[in-house]
Formats: sequence, structure tokens, C-alpha cells
Amino acid sequence: MEPKTYAQAGVDVLKAEAFVTRLKRLSKRADHQQMWPAAGGYAAVYPVDERTAMALTTDGVGTKLLIALELKQLSTIGIDLVAMCANDLVCVGARPVAFLDYYAVGKLVDEDADQIMQGIVEGCDQAGLLLVGGETAEMPDLYKGGHFDMAGFAVGLVNKDKLITGERIKKGQQVIGIASSGIHSNGLSLASKLVGDDKGLKEKLLTPTLIYTKPVNEILDKKPESITGVTHITGGGWRNMLRLSKNAGYKLHSLLPVPEIFEHLGRNIEPDEMYKTFNMGMGMTITTDGDADMIIKTFTEHGFTAKVVGEVTDSRGELVIDGVGARGCAINLKE
Repeated sequence: MEPKTYAQAGVDVLKAEAFVTRLKRLSKRADHQQMWPAAGGYAAVYPVDERTAMALTTDGVGTKLLIALELKQLSTIGIDLVAMCANDLVCVGARPVAFLDYYAVGKLVDEDADQIMQGIVEGCDQAGLLLVGGETAEMPDLYKGGHFDMAGFAVGLVNKDKLITGERIKKGQQVIGIASSGIHSNGLSLASKLVGDDKGLKEKLLTPTLIYTKPVNEILDKKPESITGVTHITGGGWRNMLRLSKNAGYKLHSLLPVPEIFEHLGRNIEPDEMYKTFNMGMGMTITTDGDADMIIKTFTEHGFTAKVVGEVTDSRGELVIDGVGARGCAINLKE
């Protein structure tokens, strides 16, 4: 039977979030107090001196790897790997500087490995990162039938005047949405089951994740106070916006176009589940207090589509999305 939720597809986002909470309790030490607070948990921010800190993050590509392997199209998943890490760094105001990869495989095949690494290098170029090292591990007893896994580790630098904490997000500020290229690298465990054997749709799922780092860093260089919050829409869908501030909610009503792939995926899925699982055409949001025109212009100059999609409210922990529910009703996503 075709799954109707991410959980039915085998991915329990709430359980994963609970695990992260337990992990934070387990790992907490006195020295954590010296770390700088940053919005959304997208990256850890460790001070180097009084004015500068390192931002550190890690991520993977998930089951998008299985689709790439099935279609023998491995040249772009390296871009996805870099994007998942680099986009998280700018959510705390950091400039990405260095990247490392981990590539684990049953048996190293030169052609496949070269394609994957070419994608990683291309992603680093797009993000302004240097590929400075990594690890390749052959484990024939663990990875069978050509299967493999990848992880990325990225480091950025952030000055204290550019650090994004979410504390300045206030009611009435504008929310800018930046368009995605498609599904990016989240929700694939559900999406792959919904597209079945349709090769054309599977190829659309492989469209590389967009990398938003350069326009965000340009805006922070020009006017760091213009950005009060940045959300990378990944696992958990639009609920990611609620990670930025416990004191804010959002109302979105002038949405970006929804890519065709989501129209197909949503035929038998409830709208609230779609917005809790996928990016639905919006890969990043930026919250600003009066600088929307400058921010949109900067993204447009870099080739992205961006527009004001809504505003911040004082409904703590609530995200209202107008016009996307059954019969055009609003849906309400909660933290």
C-alpha cells in the first residue's frame, strides 16, 4: 500500500528530534557555556577569539543516493552533499570556508567515485568552499550490491556582528521565500515510494539542491543587521521556520510557485503532511525588518527567485499557511 505520511515511509521526524534532545543532555559539559548561541541549531558556533568563531556542521544526502544509484546518475549528488552543509552554515551568519567528505563503499569503482567527487568539487565551487580533505572507506562486508553512503563536514567563520541568533525576530517583520529547484535532499524516502517505477519522475528527484550561500554572505557583508533569521528548509519541511525563535510565529500567504514534482507527490497526501515533509518550492527563508527589496534584489542578481511570502506573528510556535489546505483553507503547522 502506498504510504501517506513520512512516518509510514519509515522516517519518524519527531522520534529523531527526541533523540537529538537526549543527545544534547548526554553530551552537555561545562565548556559548552563558552559557545555562541545561534539560531535553529543549524551549526555549532565555537569562538576563536572575542570577535570571531568557527561554525561547524555535518549532513548527508539520505536515500537520494538510492535513486542516483538506480539510474546510474552520480554526477550531481556531490552537489547535494555540499548544499546540505553549506546552506546550514549561512543560517547562523557564517561564511563557508572548508569542506571534508566521507565516502563509504563496498568496492571502489573508479568511474563512480570520480563522478561523485566531481559533484562535490562543483558544489564547493558554488558555495565558496575549499575541499580540504576527507576519507574513503571500502567495506565489502557492510555495503553490498554497489551501495554506498556519503557524509559532509563543513566549517565556516562568523564575526560576532554577523551572528544570527533569532533574538531579533519580531512581530511584523517580513518573510522572504527563496525558490528551490525541486525536492532538494529531503523527503526522498517517501517520494521514492510515491513515484513508483516512473523514470522521468525519478530523474526530477535527482535535480541538485540549490546552494544559497553567496547571496546570503553578500547581504551580510553589505548590511548584517538586515537579516534577523534564516531557515534552510530541510527535514521537517516548513516547520523548520519555528526553530529560529521560541517567541515568534509566522503567517505565509503569497507563496512561491509549487514545482510540478510536488503536484504529483501530493495526489494522495494531505496538504499538512506535504508541508511538514517537503520544501514545497521554497528552499530557504529570510526574515528581515525593512530590507526586503535589497535582499530580493541581491538574490535575483545571483539567479535565484525570491519574494515576500508573509510575515512574523506573535503566535508562538505556530505557522499558518493560507490557501493550501482542503478547499483553499489555511493549514496550521505547530512546533
